[in-house]
Amino acid sequence: MSLLKNLLLFSLLILFLGACNSQPKKPVVAAPPKPYSVAYDTVTEDVALFISGMPHGKSGCLTRLDSTTSWRHFSVRLDSGFLDLDTARFAKMEKWADSELLDCHGSKTIFYPFGGPDFLNANIFYPNAASYILIGLEPVGALPDLCNMTTEQVNKYLEDIRYSLKDVFKRSYFITGNMIGALKKNSVNGAIPLISLFIERNGYNIVSIKPVGIDENGKCQPAESLINLRDYPHGVKFEFAADTGRRIQSVYYFQTDISDEGLKKNPSFEKYLSELPECYTYLKAASYLMHGKDFSVIRNTVFEKSKTILQDDSGIAYRYFDNKKWNIHLFGSYQKPGKEFSWINETDLAKAYTDHSVKPVPFTLGYNWRTQHINLLYAVKK
Repeated sequence: MSLLKNLLLFSLLILFLGACNSQPKKPVVAAPPKPYSVAYDTVTEDVALFISGMPHGKSGCLTRLDSTTSWRHFSVRLDSGFLDLDTARFAKMEKWADSELLDCHGSKTIFYPFGGPDFLNANIFYPNAASYILIGLEPVGALPDLCNMTTEQVNKYLEDIRYSLKDVFKRSYFITGNMIGALKKNSVNGAIPLISLFIERNGYNIVSIKPVGIDENGKCQPAESLINLRDYPHGVKFEFAADTGRRIQSVYYFQTDISDEGLKKNPSFEKYLSELPECYTYLKAASYLMHGKDFSVIRNTVFEKSKTILQDDSGIAYRYFDNKKWNIHLFGSYQKPGKEFSWINETDLAKAYTDHSVKPVPFTLGYNWRTQHINLLYAVKK
């Protein structure tokens, strides 16, 4: 027994010494992801930040404009306005979208006809889309040439920016008549400044802003490649990225008439619409235009191209949705439109809202912001 015990102790000693002399294996650590390098247009970015009332670089004349103009006061007022929006509306919209919308973080193309320059709300609902396509009647415009403006002109421009946002702050939507006046060349000058502001205020950086047009084949082309841009529907392409800079997103804005008559005069844009990829459509404050016969082409395009449709009652009339093709989800409460749209009478939609399983909408959005009768229809293609 003594010999066996000694042999056992000797074996354990050998194992112990071997373990002490061996080198521990180093854990395998995956290489950190390579950051995506984005070449920002810093001058454009600084101008966009300046007109957004946000901290910006000091390129060009911006250092003196901070102190010689009303920019600081303008900045405080915009900060206050957007803080109120975030508390009262945006945070609730984000939470609701996470809970109720299919692929709100995985959608690729957001189609927003009648949206004008309202990148703001579309991006709140669908923050990670690869591209957003906005259409309106507002002019395309340009960013201001701040360094060639007098102090008085800069102050007036900042006041015009603030005025152009008053309907968004108060109602959540643009009134087309007000916007066409507010975005004239001698004031804000088009949709580009407002889309730039919304991109910055939603926490992104602008990579580039480039004019584009739709050629005779329905393809979106850089404006410089088109011989006579006036002959083509024209617009603008923004590229932007979050702070990480690892993924570039884009937003397109086109100024064009998408009524049936307008598309008849612009066959290239109708062809562009016919070749849209599968998209997630958003419709808000759309003036009930697709309720009638004069906007049948764009209505049919929405049905054909959309994987989902999120809209209030001002978008496509309820009677046009085919239950064999769409799963319909209603939210909020329905109220017949007021005197501005008194000719609208959707008795079928009103009846559908008598279903007690309809969930509430926890934020105000669209035409019924005063009465709180907010309604949303979410259609998912079968």
